[in-house]
Amino acid sequence: MAFDAFFLSAVLEEVKERCVGARIDKIHQPSRDTLILQMHSRDWRSKLLFAANPTAPRLHLTNASPENPPEPPMFCMLLRKHLMGAKLSEVTQIPMERCATFTFDCTDEMGFPVQKKLIAELMGRTCNLYLLDPDGRIIDCLRRIGLDETSKRPALPGLMYQEPEAVEKQHPLEADYSAILAAPGADVLADRLMDTLGGLSPLVCREAALFAAGSVDARLEGQDEAALAEKLALFFTENLTHPI
Repeated sequence: MAFDAFFLSAVLEEVKERCVGARIDKIHQPSRDTLILQMHSRDWRSKLLFAANPTAPRLHLTNASPENPPEPPMFCMLLRKHLMGAKLSEVTQIPMERCATFTFDCTDEMGFPVQKKLIAELMGRTCNLYLLDPDGRIIDCLRRIGLDETSKRPALPGLMYQEPEAVEKQHPLEADYSAILAAPGADVLADRLMDTLGGLSPLVCREAALFAAGSVDARLEGQDEAALAEKLALFFTENLTHPI
């Protein structure tokens, strides 16, 4: 299953159930791109894994205990300084995007309560993890991006965090499929869905085409658009509102 925005939504529902209200016991960074938060609550002990790997990004609960390096990386030590003992209070996601925000209740150097955020951006080449202060300023991030002409979103300590650009596509649960099928665009149904709908992987679009038209390579020519639109709405309603 491709790790698209709606797959992430399903994963985050499980994370909320297990981890909201839990406190961080340990933080490990077993590899360059992988971070594991070990958390406990009254009822659960959980390990939350973040893999900000551009080729295989993911976020999920795990039972694995990978070997850690002899010396923790700098980003790991920074997170330990700021988040050890912190309580996870909220988990949110940018709609139709593989970007999740984890809000932690912490204390500052003077012992006053503050909230800090760990943001996981799991979008291909731009994968990154950010730790933000209460004002939304970057304390540090896994991958620093310098201030140059090619950087649309620089990522350096001290800069204000910028959210990814909004997705300019339709939400699959709110789309007018009759209008999508009638509008100009790709003749292959899966390609039309991929071009029009946000938050979906090519695999999900091909599965939708298979369900609605009987083939992953189905073309729009000769199709009953009204029946096709009805089946597409049914497919996404069933799969995106009951993803597990």
